[in-house]
Amino acid sequence: MARRVEKVALRAMSPGTPGRELTVLRYGRAGARPKAYLQASIHSGEFPGMMALHHLIPMLDRADKAKRIKGEIVIVPHANPIGLSQVLLATHLGRYDFFARDNFNRNYHDLAEPVAEVVENKLGADPERNVKMIRAAALAVLGEMEPMNELQDLRLALMSRSIDADIVIDLHCDQQASLHHFISQRDWPAIKDLSAQVGATAVMYNSPYPMTMTFSGANGTMWSKLADRFKGKPVPQACQSSTIEYRGQRDVNDRLGAMDAQNLYKFLQRRGLIGGNPGPLPRALGTATPMEGMDVGYAPVGGVLVYKRQAGDKVKKGEVICEIIDPFSIDPERARTPVRTATAGVLFSRRTDGQLTWPGAGCFRVAGPKPLPHRKGRSGLDD
Repeated sequence: MARRVEKVALRAMSPGTPGRELTVLRYGRAGARPKAYLQASIHSGEFPGMMALHHLIPMLDRADKAKRIKGEIVIVPHANPIGLSQVLLATHLGRYDFFARDNFNRNYHDLAEPVAEVVENKLGADPERNVKMIRAAALAVLGEMEPMNELQDLRLALMSRSIDADIVIDLHCDQQASLHHFISQRDWPAIKDLSAQVGATAVMYNSPYPMTMTFSGANGTMWSKLADRFKGKPVPQACQSSTIEYRGQRDVNDRLGAMDAQNLYKFLQRRGLIGGNPGPLPRALGTATPMEGMDVGYAPVGGVLVYKRQAGDKVKKGEVICEIIDPFSIDPERARTPVRTATAGVLFSRRTDGQLTWPGAGCFRVAGPKPLPHRKGRSGLDD
């Protein structure tokens, strides 16, 4: 079956201005299993994931022509036309919606309660039947929603195309980072093959109920909540939904994009969506650690950041990760304030060298093996 291209119109927000549109690519037979949904750049200034899909699409086109697509694959090459247009003083700002001041990757629909109301007297002993019923109910609930603005249109359009998938992969990046992977605790170790295939240096799991309803969180949390609510009925974790952070914002080139696309393609082969042999699974670079074990280094003072360690380095507890230089100090030996990590682990994320920082700003993140007392209850991606 040939690739289908869907154009999804978003409502215009001002008179005389045409509405934007979302592009969705579909491969395989609608309703085939397994179903995978991949999107990039919901934070519209994050382009490495878009680059991966840019290289993946022609690979899928060739597989489609060769009749190797076995499941259903949905690709959203760029998931945020709203943020793509947000340029202020020649600077692209695609993380927050200018109109509603919302983070584009927050406040997605928590469908557990409305879906539970639909299925609570219908679930039975057959897990496969229950999964089909829950997916149909989720799509029906989304179909009854009436969005009031462009951002709500966008969120509904994305979730309506992902909520019935077996696999959801949301592609992001950081400022400066090694490749890392955010998952749900319920999906480990089942999703270990994805972490290993893409080469994640750090893998961190949220509790099944993340504090912030991200896009990937909304798709996976529904199943966790329903399983806990209906303990007497078999409700599997029928969607493995996760976020891949493809390094840093400047890591946009054909070499990395082609490599990332190849790894995504092999993962889809491994999961039975595409025919062919993906070859041996690469060795995992680490195991999953709790989000509460992630140390965030906050700046105690303002100044200019200078880093001592690189993204991807393994660090020790108490090690100096960066220093903050006071540009007004007349004593160079006293001009630097060190910022240390509270855990051993992988330094997977940092800001840009030479960047101005201020008190309370996050400077780095280290994935540690054990929950940290000061991180208790903090399981979101952002601080």
